Amino acid sequence: MFRISRRLDYGVQLMVALAAEEENRPIPTAALAEKLEIPLPFLHQIAHTLMQSGLIKASPGPRGGLRLSQPAETISLMRISETLEGPICLNPCLECGEECPRQTTCTAMPIWDHLQDLIVKYLDSVHLDALLAQPESAKKIFDITEMADKLKLN
Repeated sequence: MFRISRRLDYGVQLMVALAAEEENRPIPTAALAEKLEIPLPFLHQIAHTLMQSGLIKASPGPRGGLRLSQPAETISLMRISETLEGPICLNPCLECGEECPRQTTCTAMPIWDHLQDLIVKYLDSVHLDALLAQPESAKKIFDITEMADKLKLN
């Protein structure tokens, strides 16, 4: 089953909420947890991982909280995904460094390889600033067919 983990889903929601802070002021984690309906301990785990990768910063103190460490337009969904979940790998035979003994005879591997490539390129092309766009323009941004044409993957 293809499934986005709750960790990744919450991580993207957190990053979008931080990107929405126009002056990049720190937002208290308790306020983020309440607004996003994420359990505070889970938000802390996700934030810790995002901090270790350099995507966000934490400011201590009563006026502290979380904020982006770089502009929203430079942070792709792919980077967030890899930070929280590791490399995208739809099938074990596509893992880097491992050769599948059925590689030359497998009829499914080219399909999974192509699908994985589409997902990676798509996630790499969508940045946090695009997620802040108005709903009308967001529909256009996230049209997968248009994106595939743009990436010349059809």
